[in-house]
Amino acid sequence: MWLTAVVTACGGAGSPPSFESGEPSIFPRPTQSTPPSPASLLRRTPAPSVAAASPDEPSPSPVAITSLSSPPPPEQLPPYRVSVVTAAEYPAGLAAAPDGRLFYSELFRGRVRVIGPDGGVDPVPWADVNAEFGIEWTQYHHGGLTGIAFDPRFDDNRLVYVVTQVPDDAGLPRRSLIVRYRERDGRGVEPTVLLEVGAAKFDNIYSLVFGPDGMLYVPSGQSRGRPDGADPLGDLYDKILRLEPDGDPAPDNPYGADAPYAWARGLRNAFDVAFVPGTGFLLAGDNGAEAHDEINLVMPGHDYGWPRHAGAAPAEGVTPPLFDYGDWRAAPTGIAHYGARLLPGLEGRFLLCHNHPPGLFALRLDPADPGRLLSMTQVASECSLDVVVAADGAVYFSDASAIYRLEAP
Repeated sequence: MWLTAVVTACGGAGSPPSFESGEPSIFPRPTQSTPPSPASLLRRTPAPSVAAASPDEPSPSPVAITSLSSPPPPEQLPPYRVSVVTAAEYPAGLAAAPDGRLFYSELFRGRVRVIGPDGGVDPVPWADVNAEFGIEWTQYHHGGLTGIAFDPRFDDNRLVYVVTQVPDDAGLPRRSLIVRYRERDGRGVEPTVLLEVGAAKFDNIYSLVFGPDGMLYVPSGQSRGRPDGADPLGDLYDKILRLEPDGDPAPDNPYGADAPYAWARGLRNAFDVAFVPGTGFLLAGDNGAEAHDEINLVMPGHDYGWPRHAGAAPAEGVTPPLFDYGDWRAAPTGIAHYGARLLPGLEGRFLLCHNHPPGLFALRLDPADPGRLLSMTQVASECSLDVVVAADGAVYFSDASAIYRLEAP
């Protein structure tokens, strides 16, 4: 059995919670020198023109955005139950394998763990990324092992991709690595670095997602050390990167030789992304510096403002967000599209985690107009890190100390 305990019930109409004052942090930032205990822890704006998508996909037409600066209303949803799957140590990334296994990453210990279809956790890590790359964390900020993605042809090639940061001598994140593994005999082997991007204390790469075109999409985190006056297209930061599975830039990315890896720009810290079915676009939360977290409909070749602009106020050449959180400092993290029918009421919604305070929200876009966010409804209170939808329609999500499953009433 997957489930060990029913811990809460949530659902129905509600309103977004208020936030305590203080700087938000996606990951905990304890000061001690040993890892902390988990227990301690409406404006309508025409869209700019857009370049073509992958030749394997129809060219997406840009849509106009209805930009909200207050939360859309909640909808009436069933009172879902939440069950604990397993205790876990900062399971920052979740990924559902095609064969029914659930993979998760341990943020600071740097291990990929596997929960089998019977609900048991394999006592032997699938991969020990920290050991393989000589990683040892002595300071605990926005660095560690996070995102996991399965190659679309995993059943044939057994390839799995992960994201990790590597610290400098002071123990702070210095580099972000996208690493490809091959599964052999139930273990990850042959680690290969596909891309390296500079990292910093906060706001790095935390996820990677394969698109319907077979390409790998990577939110790159905010810029650091960019010289004053430098062209923001000249580096890999503040962007959604689009890579071939071998790590090379996708040849048809919209900016050409000026920014070969870039697919979209102006996103400060999009923790995770999910595709909007039938559009070629992404839905992504973006973490603002001190305010103006956002939910964005991300389209290729579009500029979402950072570092020169944030929020829903109009700015020339900037595609506005679907929702500007303003002073509501939610720190959106993991996101997934729910296309199954196992959980009544959720079909066609996006599930988004908030880190401050934790919560799992169902977002409903207008089916005829993805530039309109119609509703935002809290369905659980535990999610602060990641959420994933398994092949059977089950929803799993995580906070700093456990992995949970959303259950029908």
